[in-house]
Amino acid sequence: MTGATGAVGRAIVEATQEAGAWVAGTFFSNTEEAQRMEAQGILMVKADLSDRMKARATTTQVLQAAGHLDALVYTAGSTRDHTLGKLTDEEWDEVFDLHVGGLMACTQEVLPSMQARRSGKIVAFGSLAGLTGRVGQTNYSAAKAATVGFIKALAREAGRFGVTANVICPGFIDSKMTQAAPPQAWERAKGESALGIISSVEVAASFAVWLVSDLCFGVTGQVFSLDSRIL
Repeated sequence: MTGATGAVGRAIVEATQEAGAWVAGTFFSNTEEAQRMEAQGILMVKADLSDRMKARATTTQVLQAAGHLDALVYTAGSTRDHTLGKLTDEEWDEVFDLHVGGLMACTQEVLPSMQARRSGKIVAFGSLAGLTGRVGQTNYSAAKAATVGFIKALAREAGRFGVTANVICPGFIDSKMTQAAPPQAWERAKGESALGIISSVEVAASFAVWLVSDLCFGVTGQVFSLDSRIL
C-alpha cells in the first residue's frame, strides 16, 4: 500500500486490515502517523517513490518481509498546480515521476512473483482529471491519463499469468488533497453531483478492498469512476 499515511491510503489500510489481511505501507514524510499505524501492526516503510531506484528497493524490502504480496495498491501522489504557461519543468517531472514512474517501478518488482504464483492484483489510483482534464492541472491530468494507459497495457500483458490490473478514478472527495481547495471548488463539485454530495475516502477504500479481494474475480483492465457526476 503506497501513500499509506494519506487520507485515501490510510482508509484503505484500515479497511484492508479489518478484513483480516496483513498490510505493509509506505510513507514519505508523515512520521508521526506512520508510527501510529506501525503500533497497529502495519509494517511501515519510509520511501521516496518518485525515485525509481528507491521505489524498487522499498518494494523488494516489503517483499522480503512478507514472502509474497497478493496485491499492490498505488495511491502515492502529489499536485503541483499551475496553468500551463506558468508550469515549470520541475513541477511537470515531479508529478510524473511520482504518479507514473513510481507506479511502474513498484509494479516491476512485484510482478515476477505474482506471475510465478499465477495470482496477484494491481490497483492504481487515477483521477477523473485524467479522464476529463482540469484547468491548472495539465501535469496531474496527463499523469493520471498515463496511469490509465499503463494499467490497461499491464492488464493485457499480465492477464495470461492470472494477474489483474485496474484503475480507480475518484472525483472530488473529502481528502487532504482537496482541503486546500477554495470554497467555490467545493460548491461547484456539489453542484455537479447528481446527488448533491461530496464523496468520502471510505467509499474509495471499500472499493479498493473489493478489487483486491477474492470476491472480485475476472475483472481486469477496467477504469472505475467513483463519482456522482454524470459525465
